Amino acid sequence: RGFSLFLDGWLVFDFVIILVSWSFSSVQIIRAFRIFRALRLVTRIKVMKNLVLAVFGVMPRMLAITLLLLLIFYIFAVLFTVLFKDLYKKGVTDQDYFSRLDATFFTLFQIMTLDAWADIARQVIDEIKWAWFPFLVFVTISGFIVVNLIIAVICDAISALHDDEKAKIHGTYEEEEDGISDDSDETPVIDIHEQLESLEDQVDELTRIQEQTLHTLEYLTRHLQSRHVQPHNQSDD
Repeated sequence: RGFSLFLDGWLVFDFVIILVSWSFSSVQIIRAFRIFRALRLVTRIKVMKNLVLAVFGVMPRMLAITLLLLLIFYIFAVLFTVLFKDLYKKGVTDQDYFSRLDATFFTLFQIMTLDAWADIARQVIDEIKWAWFPFLVFVTISGFIVVNLIIAVICDAISALHDDEKAKIHGTYEEEEDGISDDSDETPVIDIHEQLESLEDQVDELTRIQEQTLHTLEYLTRHLQSRHVQPHNQSDD
């Protein structure tokens, strides 16, 4: 294939990884990056490929949610730093959670993951009785609303992907270019290869069901014949 091999992104990725691992053979961590060649499986397995496509398809919305989350983090980081920065110096908390803005960011990330956040909150509440309110507000917004919003966006993308596959099977799938739909009477662009694969799967499934039905009918026929023969034999006796 000559230089056309370098038109394949995965082959270029393999070439770079192997070349770097040979050039820096003494550095073991560079050779460890060869494990990323396993990512080629994503393009070979249709389910994984569809999942990755769904995730990349919602990147604009994910970026918007991430910006919203960063804004929420910044607001609460400033608030918690101003309110609770002296608690570690007073010996109220066993760790320096809120003395600096960067430490507060890390603490808020721990609270968002719900990892031992109640222990941090109780240490603060022992000194400041009303501190439970900002903790509960942040946990509700970040740990429940925002995280569930991310999950909902991904699930919606996967559902839309399945709807597109069904539309391709029925020949009603229409592509949009640059976010503007084409209202003309042109024939919708259909992925014939995927449509044929789906039809073949359906035909195989129908064939399998038909074979099972024939076996069942044969069994019932033999059973009825055996029951019909028994009364004749008894009458002859």
